[in-house]
Amino acid sequence: MEKVKTEFAVGRILATDVTIIEPGVRKGPLFRRGHVIEESDIPLLISIGKHYVWVGTEGSSMVHEDDVAGRMMSLIAGENLKITPPSESKVKLIAEERGVFIVNKVGLKKVNEIKDANVAVKRNFTFVQKGDPVAIGKVMPKEIPISQMEEIEKVANAFKPIVKVLPILPHKIALFPVGNELLEGLREEKMSNKIKNYLLSLGQEIIIKKILPDDEEEISNEGLEAIKSGADFVIFMGGMAVDPDDRTVDGIELMDVKVVKYGVPLWPGQTFMIAYKRDVVVLGVPVAAGLAEKNTSFHRLMPILLSNYRLTREEVIDMAEGGFIDVSGL
Repeated sequence: MEKVKTEFAVGRILATDVTIIEPGVRKGPLFRRGHVIEESDIPLLISIGKHYVWVGTEGSSMVHEDDVAGRMMSLIAGENLKITPPSESKVKLIAEERGVFIVNKVGLKKVNEIKDANVAVKRNFTFVQKGDPVAIGKVMPKEIPISQMEEIEKVANAFKPIVKVLPILPHKIALFPVGNELLEGLREEKMSNKIKNYLLSLGQEIIIKKILPDDEEEISNEGLEAIKSGADFVIFMGGMAVDPDDRTVDGIELMDVKVVKYGVPLWPGQTFMIAYKRDVVVLGVPVAAGLAEKNTSFHRLMPILLSNYRLTREEVIDMAEGGFIDVSGL
């Protein structure tokens, strides 16, 4: 492409989108790439400060920014993502399913280390809805050498997919509120219904709901029986602190589970436990997380777990950045 003085560009083909910015009104393409410039376009172009324009040339060995952005974003995209056409040489990725947005952080960094390549994405493990834009990318110059495009392809292919959306999958869930005070009628049990309604909104099936005492043997036995009954998620609610009466953690450990993390860097609901009994997810949910409608450790972690993504201890620890979710009650 070549730069041409606007008044001499009549009859030439625009090589890039021309953007108009009217604060508070609009920002977007005034003319799109491929538009043949007419005499009547000249005053409008000059009025928005475009005294020069980029026009196409034949036989170029360079790759246009639109083509680079489209190719780059298609290479980084994994499952359940669709690519938008370029607009102002930016290409977006859109979620095609409700689910959890997963980012290969190393791959993303490697792509952005390449000269002129820029890709921005939503935070790893973001819960997204169908139709949400989750990533955007472009290159800085109007065109780049083929060798540079090949470098982008090499890095993106090495880490592909760099981003993807894992859909929420259906599960059979057992819910166990824990507390002697609940069985004795000293306090109304409210948490399980809030958690149940949230899980139902995500398409889950509740197969067991039963109040348990603060007794590790009974907690363990009921959890194991739930697994025998077909539950692939067992959720204990309450008794997750370190007070003398709290026995939920001991009861979960008695099930011979593999604990990923007890205590997560997410507030509210820090005394959360994530564990596995083979492929069954076993959770301990603190009252602070279970009684709220949103914005707790439970609401941050549950969509991830329901997508069948198996969190590691290191990934949970990484959630400390952004883990101060809701400060209203703290």
